[in-house]
Amino acid sequence: MSNLLNEAREALTGALNEFETAVEAISTHTDGDSTEVEARCATAEVEVERRSKIVKDLEKISEAREKTPVIVERSDIKVGREEATYRPDAGTSFFRDLALMTRDADAGERIRRHNAETRNVSSVSNGFIPPVYLAGLAADVPRAGRAFADALPKAALPATGTSFTVPRLLTGVTVAAQTEGAAISNTDVTTDTVTVPVRTIAGNQNISQQLLDRSDPAFDAVIYRDLVRAYDAQLNFELLHGTAAAVQHLGIANVTSINTVTYTSSTPTGAELLPKLYDAIQKVASTRFSYPTMIVMHPRRAAALAAASSSSVPLFQQGGLFRAAGEQDKGFAGTIAGLPVIADPTVTVTNGAGTNQDQIFVIYADDLVLMEGPMRLRALDAPLSSTLEVRLQAFAYSAFLSARYPSGITAISGTGLVTPSF
Repeated sequence: MSNLLNEAREALTGALNEFETAVEAISTHTDGDSTEVEARCATAEVEVERRSKIVKDLEKISEAREKTPVIVERSDIKVGREEATYRPDAGTSFFRDLALMTRDADAGERIRRHNAETRNVSSVSNGFIPPVYLAGLAADVPRAGRAFADALPKAALPATGTSFTVPRLLTGVTVAAQTEGAAISNTDVTTDTVTVPVRTIAGNQNISQQLLDRSDPAFDAVIYRDLVRAYDAQLNFELLHGTAAAVQHLGIANVTSINTVTYTSSTPTGAELLPKLYDAIQKVASTRFSYPTMIVMHPRRAAALAAASSSSVPLFQQGGLFRAAGEQDKGFAGTIAGLPVIADPTVTVTNGAGTNQDQIFVIYADDLVLMEGPMRLRALDAPLSSTLEVRLQAFAYSAFLSARYPSGITAISGTGLVTPSF
């Protein structure tokens, strides 16, 4: 593989040199018809693109091979650089083997080999990490359920414990101009801690034993994708609107003492909403002393802003856009005042007395840290043995630091955020 990659890189270098020569020939061409030199340049450009793709593909393959363990030993199992036990073309079902592993020697052996491949040391009571190809498939499908979660900073979940604490300064030190020979300003800091619970999000799906036994192995992907997307939607909802009660995460909407902006209007417009957004931005900067990094809103609000037009426009130019406060693409507001817009359908539309109002959040996201463990799976046949069904369970642990700095969050709400008209 290394030889192929080196040869591909050398070929790309040659193609780039040819392209550079062709471009230079165009810039210096002065004699009559330039069709020939332009054609040479176009051909060279196509060759550079082709060679670049080859190099990128080989680099991806090389990186994947580097991540594959050379040897992993566990009891009598040895796994080298060979194909994984569970893969789309293997003809075996991970879920079916989970259900049969205690009664079928071959199924148990495949699960043991899979454990060695993933270095998973947990017992069946703690769940099994799914095959790589299933996890990869789930990552490739659209994840409408976790737009906000995917935009947050990430950190590793602690290996043990059901909660942990994060220290926080309430008041800091003081400094002052010092008179020669006089005492230096000295004030003790005050501190407290923020307790962050580790939450569990889990789900079941019951399927028949016949479906496990007789379906194509690709059905694994259908089950796993459904469980993952349900997990994603629930996690994302809790990060935004969780109450901390009923073992939920504390979502940003329910953090105590965040900044608020009220938008009241019986005939709301995009032009009216824009100053409220700027107000929310300045509140984060004025109280957190850091500039916000994102705006989170429901897609209906992002679309309404993209559709809005008015003669009342900002006085200052934004980037390369004239008389505009941001950008839009594919029907949605993409940036506002230079901040990226996260259009997330998990933002609720049931706020306010009329239960038809959404919210907008302006956030300094560096304060918010999401920690997720791997999703784990179990297959249980005993609870449903009377109907010859198998219960598939998926669960994962996570923690969310949402309350460290409430001033880094501004929530916009009010009657001006009722269902928009288009």
